[in-house]
Amino acid sequence: MVTQAFNSPLTAEVFIVAQILIIIFALFLMTLSITAYRNTSLKKIVYAIIAFGLFAFQHVINFIDAEEVDLIPDDIRYAIFSVITLTIMALFFLSIVRK
Repeated sequence: MVTQAFNSPLTAEVFIVAQILIIIFALFLMTLSITAYRNTSLKKIVYAIIAFGLFAFQHVINFIDAEEVDLIPDDIRYAIFSVITLTIMALFFLSIVRK
């Protein structure tokens, strides 16, 4: 449970609220990007759609792992999240640089 990982209940509550808000905002931005893609058919937007989806996925897994059930050992989770973060950054880079 997440409260065991933090020293105070307030810190745990801030973590939970922040994770939920991050997930909601990432899904909102992904939906907004999908709408923009439909309106413009600009291929570069697909990179942003995938990046926002990965970002939401990463934080859903983090929330579930921390709050509900220990799905993945921490060392593996940290490695996976680092790779996902690097992928997200590369996708945003490609969405800006690609012609």
